[in-house]
This record gives sequence, C-alpha cells and structure tokens, in this order.
Amino acid sequence: MSFGDGFLRHPDLFPGRRSGEPWGERSVSLDVPGGPYRFSGLAAAQEEALRGRFGRLCRPAEEEGEEGIATGVFRAPFADFLAIDTRGWEYALDLDHALRSVRVAGLRLMARLDWAPGLAGGLWTPEAAGEEWTSVCENYLRLLAAYRLLAAGGVVLHSAGVTDGTAAWLLLGPSGAGKTTASRLCLAAGAEVLSDDLNAVLPGTGAGPVVVRLPFTGDLGARDVRDEGGWPLRGVLRLRQGPREELAPLSPASALAALVAAAPSVNRDPFRREALLAVLERLARAVPAWELTFSLGAGLWSILKTLPQ
Repeated sequence: MSFGDGFLRHPDLFPGRRSGEPWGERSVSLDVPGGPYRFSGLAAAQEEALRGRFGRLCRPAEEEGEEGIATGVFRAPFADFLAIDTRGWEYALDLDHALRSVRVAGLRLMARLDWAPGLAGGLWTPEAAGEEWTSVCENYLRLLAAYRLLAAGGVVLHSAGVTDGTAAWLLLGPSGAGKTTASRLCLAAGAEVLSDDLNAVLPGTGAGPVVVRLPFTGDLGARDVRDEGGWPLRGVLRLRQGPREELAPLSPASALAALVAAAPSVNRDPFRREALLAVLERLARAVPAWELTFSLGAGLWSILKTLPQ
C-alpha cells in the first residue's frame, strides 16, 4: 500500500504545506518534556478538551506567548477519511519520511512535521471536540515529542517505567511481553509506575541518563506520581514471561537491539536513524541491561531492587 491508503480517501491530495482553515483563534501550550508544545487555531471546545485531558500540564494563559514547538490545527472534512472498524485493531500511524519532513496519516488525522528551519507541525482533523479530538491530538503529540526529544539527545521508549522514588527502571518488550502485567506486580509490591506505555530518557547532568515522565499511558491509565523532574535510570530489562524467574545480562549488541525496537516511529525513519543509533549506543553503554523472565507469582519488584547499580 502507498502512503495514506489505509486512512485517507484521497492520499494524493495530502497538504503540501502547513496551511488551511483553522478551527478558531484559541491556543494551548502543553508543558510536556521537550516543549512547551503550542497548539494554535483551536476552537473553544478543542481548547477546553485539551485542558481537561492534560490538566496542570497546560501552561497558564499569561505564559502561552512563550516560544515553543508550534503546531497549527486546521479543519478537514470527515469525507477525507476512510471509515475504519477499530474492533480488535492495533492502531499505528502511517508515516512517509523525507529529509526535511515527515507526513503522517492516522485515524481521522493528517499531519506533517517540517524541519525548515526548526521543527514545527500542522495537524488536520474533522474532530471538533471531546475525547475523539483529544485522541487525535495525543496520537500526534506522541510522535512530535519523540522527534523533539531525539533532537535534545534523548529518546522516547515503548516501555513500562517503575520507580522507588529515587531511581527508575525501564521494562522493554513488544506488545504482549508483559509490560502492563509487570507494572501491576511492581505496583502491588509498593513501587510507583510512571507509565506502562511510553517513557522518555534524557541525558543527565553528570549522574547518567534520567527517566522523564510523559503523559501517555496504556492499560493502567494515568498514575498520580510525584514528578520532581526525572529519576536516574538504574537499569533496562527486556521482559519475557515464563514458568520461573531467570535473570541474565544482555550483551551490548542485544541491549542496543532491544532499545532500537522500543523506539516507536523514529526507528523507521531512515533520515534520523543515525542520530537515534548514536543516542541509544550512549544509553546502552551508560546503563546495565538484563533479560528478565518472570512469572505471575514472581517477586519482580524485589528482583529489580537487588540488581547491581
């Protein structure tokens, strides 16, 4: 299939630049790592929905004039999008990479990211309000944050992040590997869960990489975790479910492969792959990695706490 064929009725009419009819004159700036991310051209109902979804991450009105990563939001008719039966469907964006841009097609969304001169975006959708609109915006923001944090020397990883309040561990694996199950086990044992879906890792200020919380969650939903700007990353674990507990160190090559597989969307971009590999190679050298086989009865949190630093 060609780009957009799974989502768009007329992929050949995809916008060639960031322009169109805005929904309104409202704007919101989101204080998410790598940001602020400023969305302009919003209708009042879209602004209200974003403030309801992201809460305290929305900057006060007096601060919204600050510079940030800008995205213009534009109208698109429902007729531009294919009807999709989402029952049992695993959602993924359709991406078209180029040297200075990325085109994006998804469920009731079209978007583009441009690097000319700096990173900025355009988002087209027929969704005017409510949860449908916030879902469109969040799916776009996940991608935008991944590219923005890569430019800052960091990475967004498909992972479960758990912490004891002073340090953090990241649990990696494809869908079905047990990230949410492991998160529940750690939570029951007294740990705090940052997210069972996406977590960010940024360079530290001398003490090694730090895990930074993102407002994106999976089956566990939003967690009320005290956020003090990040937690030192103590270790990375590739998960497997099995009948008994086994822990084995990962070789640097295996650790790098696991990290690349866990870097959603950006790992498919041939024009940013070299930058991504450089970030992940530094991370693999700085943080120990293991493969952990665990069972439902495992003292998973105890295992993590006893790993050597």
